[in-house]
Parts: sequence; structure tokens; C-alpha cells
Amino acid sequence: MPQKISRFIILLTVIFSGLPFLVGLLLQDAHYIYSGFLLNPIDGFSYLAKMQIGLRGEWLFHLPYTSQEGAGAFLFLFYIFLGHIARIFSLQPTLVFHLARIAAGFFLCFGIEMFLRTIQVRWLQSVFSYLLFVILFGSGFGWLAGPLGVFTMDFWVAEAYPFLSMIANPHFPFGVGLLLMFFSGIQENRSVKWFDPFLGVILAIVLPFGVVVGSAVIVVYNFFRWFQSEKIQWKLPLFYLLPAGIVLVYQYFAILSDPLLRDWNAQNQTPTPSLWVLLLSFAPLLLLALIGIGLWVVQDRDKNLNLVAAWLISGVGLAYFPFALQRRFLLGWFIPVGIFALIGLGRITKNRISRFRKWFWLILPLSLLTNLFLLFGALQAYTQHRSPLYLSRDEFAVLEWMNREVCPRKAVILTPADLGLLVPAYTNCRVVYGHPFETVYANMTQDWLEQFYDGEISQGEFSHFVESYQIEYLVWPRGNLSKFSKWMEKLPVVYQNDRFIILETRQGS
Repeated sequence: MPQKISRFIILLTVIFSGLPFLVGLLLQDAHYIYSGFLLNPIDGFSYLAKMQIGLRGEWLFHLPYTSQEGAGAFLFLFYIFLGHIARIFSLQPTLVFHLARIAAGFFLCFGIEMFLRTIQVRWLQSVFSYLLFVILFGSGFGWLAGPLGVFTMDFWVAEAYPFLSMIANPHFPFGVGLLLMFFSGIQENRSVKWFDPFLGVILAIVLPFGVVVGSAVIVVYNFFRWFQSEKIQWKLPLFYLLPAGIVLVYQYFAILSDPLLRDWNAQNQTPTPSLWVLLLSFAPLLLLALIGIGLWVVQDRDKNLNLVAAWLISGVGLAYFPFALQRRFLLGWFIPVGIFALIGLGRITKNRISRFRKWFWLILPLSLLTNLFLLFGALQAYTQHRSPLYLSRDEFAVLEWMNREVCPRKAVILTPADLGLLVPAYTNCRVVYGHPFETVYANMTQDWLEQFYDGEISQGEFSHFVESYQIEYLVWPRGNLSKFSKWMEKLPVVYQNDRFIILETRQGS
């Protein structure tokens, strides 16, 4: 029976993680086309842009949201691989993206179940279904902090929460699932298998931060074992993490050796919010987890919880380590929080199931509300066809014309920022600006773009910019014709619809 309940919870999780996308698709109409995204569509379009590389049969990654192509490197191979799958089977990239997201969601759910079963703590096994449910569906106090003006991480740091990971993209759940496979092997103290080095390499390709998290957890875990006079586990970590580390070294030097990738990496900042926001983002479970790990430290120090404790401690330590991408290290952190939360709740209720159930059903709704608010907010955005969750028919027509007429040769196009986000996701064209992180010198370029579309750039400045960035086409919104400079009237119009005019720049410049 417990096995059937677990399977039901997993199926329910995957269904709920897919329903918002089905609703979004059903609400598209004759005027608006659903993008296929819910959480963080800006990054969602960048995933499609990476898939375009595989769709045209290539493997080297070039920044699609930067006009200069650069030398390229073997980065983001997971999405490039998905693009190849779309090309081989003649499928739409968005469809392949969601098929991968669903498969990765199942993989994560079964990975969590497998990992939880390796924790040989009688209390946790007695409340297994409750534990699995709260980890898969739980969240933080964002629903409470939001009205107070505090934007907590449980609304947007998808990699930290299983449910958010499953609705964000395929690489978060797939990467966390791979990490859990590794942790499960450590928990079981199993011998090295032939596939372990390959799994480590795949983790490094899919989710490089997972390798860092895994390494940090193993270091702290082995410290606990040494402290408890236990034998250090080194064989499986060595065979799993060393090949993964080699991939990370390649990625690091590939980025540093390419000026464009180096500048892109320098502006890619993801700092962790304050400890106060962290507490709100993982409460109420984090409050119980602090009780749980506190009692674990001062009382029994059950060896079966060594790895979970190492994950909980190293996760928050990495999150505030002085590193530009520190927030990424909260990868999967809600899982150890959930485990120690139920340990803590068990201590409060003296491990009596009847008391535990009463407290659990009081606390659970507080942990579910943020996800419910998020889904309700998505429904509102869907019914209003908000951009960029939906593309207008005119935007889609522009992209189709580009694909047909100019993008086979990877032309550089100057567009407003909102359209610039879409162009590399649906075509082979490059843009001057389109993404706050993946456009090199994003802030400077965005400032110039805003001045240009406000009519504040002279013909001479424009001509110099066109030559510097090798711009071939200019997209001008009809709603902004009042800012259309007189000298631009000399540029030949090559396409127009009710919302946009496309002009050829090189001849008139």
C-alpha cells in the first residue's frame, strides 16, 4: 500500500506540473499564440534559442542574443541535444522542450522517492507518504511576505524547490535527479558501477552547479563520518565527481578563452538574498528543520542522517559563499529542509503518529499556498494574454517572415527589447539586444536601444552602430511612429504588418 500511495503522489505531482501549460495552450486564440512558458519566460526563450543551434545541425554554442558570433564552445549541450532531437524527428522545439520537462519531472520524483527510501530512519519511514508529499508540493512563506512587499525565493528560485523545478524547465529536475542518484549510492554505500563516471559527466553537462553541490556535500558528509570514527567514503565520489570535474574545468577555460563568453560570464550575477528572505522563503518547514537538526546535533547524531545534514549545512554555506552565482547552490535544498522538518515535527509530537497528523495538516496548507498563488497568478496572466507568455499574431508573422527570408544566413537584426527576446528563440537570426544576461554589455546596449527608439540617436551615430554591429535589418513598431526620424524614411521597407515595419539598413546607411 505505501508503494501505491507513493506512485499516486508522484503521478499527481507530474499532472499538476503539466496542467498550467495545458490551460495556457487552451486559452490561446486567433490573436494570441501561447509561448509554452509559465515561470521565468525570459530564460525559457533562451532555452529555445539554444535548441535552435541543434535544430540547424550544430553543436558549438554561440551567444544567440549577441550580434557577434564568437569562436563558440561546447556549452549548454543539453539544450543543443534537444534541438537535434527536434531536427531528427521533425518536431517543434517547444514540444520537445515539454516532453523533456515531463520526463525529467518523473525522473526527479522517482529520484526523490529512491533517496528517501535509502534513509534508514524508522520515524521517516513511518511518515514516508507525508514526507514525499510535502517535499514534492511544498514551498515557503512567499504568500505571506508578498503582500508586505517582500519578494521571496519560493516564487522564482526554481532550482531550490522540486515543484518549481518541474514547471520551470527540464534541466533543473533532470540535474537534481542525477544528484539524488549519486546521493542514494552514497547512502547505500554501494560499490562503483561502470556507469557512474558517465552519470557524473552528464550531471556536469546538464547542471554544472550540481557537481559543486555534490562535492561540498560529500566533503561535509565525510567529515561527519571521520568525527564519528567511521570509514571515509571516497571510491564512488572519486569515480563520479572526478570526470564531472574535468568537464567543469573545460567549461571554465572555454569561457575564459573566448572574449565574448568571458564578458557574458562577468555580467551573469545571481546573488542570494538576505538570510531573512531565505528564512521566509523556506518557512514554515525551515523553522521545523532547524529544530530537527539542532536536536540531531546535541542528542543522537544518527549516522543515517549524516548526508542529509551535510546537504542542509553545505547548501546554506555555499549560498552565501562569495561567488557571483551563489544562489545557484541552493539546488534541491528544499529536500533536506523537508526531511529535517519532519524529523523536527516528530520530536515536537514525541513521534506519536496521531499528534503528528494533527500538526502536519495544520502546517501543510501554509507550505502549499505559495504554489497555489503562483498557479492562480499564472491563470490570470493567461486569461489576459500577457506578453511574453503569449505572442501576438503580428509578432509571430514577423518571425515567420524572418525565418523565410533573412534568417537562413544568420542576419543581425535591430529590434525593440521585447521582440529581441523572441527572435533567437524562433529563428537563426541574431539580435543586438534581447536578454539581460545573454546579451554582452547588456546594460550599455539596452541604454542605447532605448535612446534609439526614443528618437534620440542621430543618423551618424546610427550609421556607425550599424557598421560596428553589422546590422542588416531594423524592426520599428508602428505604435512608436511618432519617434521615427526623418532620415530613416530613406531606408527601404522590406516587410510590414499591422504592428511592425522592417527596414533594410545597410543600403540606406
